[in-house]
Amino acid sequence: MMPDPLQQPARIQADMVIRNIGQLVTVAQHPVPGASGPLQVIDKAAVALHDGVIVWLGRDDENEPMFQHDAGNAVGEIATIDAQGMVVTPGLVDSHTHLVFAGDRSEEFHLRRQGVSYGALLAQGRGILTTMQATRGADTQTLTKLATGRLHTMRNHGTTTVEVKTGYGLDKVTEQTCLRIINNLNAMETSPSYEYSRVRVVPTFLGAHSVPPEYRDKRDAYVDLVIEEMLPSFVGLARFCDVFCEREAFSPDESRRILTRAKELGYLLKIHADQLSASGGAKLAAELGATSADHLDFASDADLDDMREAGVVATLLPGCSYTLRDPYPPARRLLERGLLVALATDFNPGTSYCENMQLMLGLAMSAMGMSLEEALTAATINGARALALHEMTGSIEVGKRGELAFWSIADYHEIGYHFGVNLVHSVFIAS
Repeated sequence: MMPDPLQQPARIQADMVIRNIGQLVTVAQHPVPGASGPLQVIDKAAVALHDGVIVWLGRDDENEPMFQHDAGNAVGEIATIDAQGMVVTPGLVDSHTHLVFAGDRSEEFHLRRQGVSYGALLAQGRGILTTMQATRGADTQTLTKLATGRLHTMRNHGTTTVEVKTGYGLDKVTEQTCLRIINNLNAMETSPSYEYSRVRVVPTFLGAHSVPPEYRDKRDAYVDLVIEEMLPSFVGLARFCDVFCEREAFSPDESRRILTRAKELGYLLKIHADQLSASGGAKLAAELGATSADHLDFASDADLDDMREAGVVATLLPGCSYTLRDPYPPARRLLERGLLVALATDFNPGTSYCENMQLMLGLAMSAMGMSLEEALTAATINGARALALHEMTGSIEVGKRGELAFWSIADYHEIGYHFGVNLVHSVFIAS
């Protein structure tokens, strides 16, 4: 007697299955069968992928579907990864970094310990301009080697998607060189010890980071240079255009001019907003429909409400507060106003020299009033929202790319609790 086809297990096309997951922390935005809690956690789980895309997730037991891999007219082999009982989360998304630069600013770090403010250093021609000089003086090979090493460290700490800004060239040639390096990182960044390791790199043009010394007395000419020469030349090299909207950098009117032109050319928008003062950056982000506004230490309630209504992601950068010894960004205030909050390292040589997103999670919980669930959401799916990539990454859901972090812990509640060490064993990033 032939078996009833209606009684046969479902079959799903898959070329890889990850088994023996102790806890699968999906951070799913929709209910997942068998999952529980605000992060949609599945105990003793498995994940199946096909061509790098998640096609199934659930309990690793006899009730899972049958997997098959059709390779042309033949049956292909299904690769299996043993997660060895580890906790698996979405790969961390670092949505604000300044990865490409030369030199360091350790002297300034110790000057700040002596009471010299960040604003005072900028007024002295230090800060960003110190790094600009070192970056302009470095060759492409040196800058690439430095950036690749930093990206490797980020991946080792669980980051699988990272945004990288320019902004330390401040002239057309160096900014273009840095953009090409950033784009090349997508092809070059691999690990000899792990097959699935290429981090997704998102390029951002930040020519309006500071006014370079040669334009100090003709800042309007530099703004014109950014608008008329740099932005048109870099279309296709950068996904985002960012501006440092601050009293010590670019005014709201200057920022509006730059970002309006960028939007006309097809760039998505980001803004360094209200970090050192109430600069008007958050209001401008809402006005122009920016994807994210970052920092927000001094943003007003009204501007935050405008951001929420405009769908602007609020990206908080606790590493800056740690380095500058400033009050931490008011995460609870933003969350209670209904904003989508992301976390990022702001990795840079002056105010947050840290590649480790795990530390940002810990600071968010210990110093900013965020729960583990809020912080992990901010470091994954909301980081992806801050890059307009949330439809393809940031959570473990069917239809999304396989970007996973494997944690050497027994329970995800150890994240933030066990601090000062790297808890990530490895990452999986589907090609």
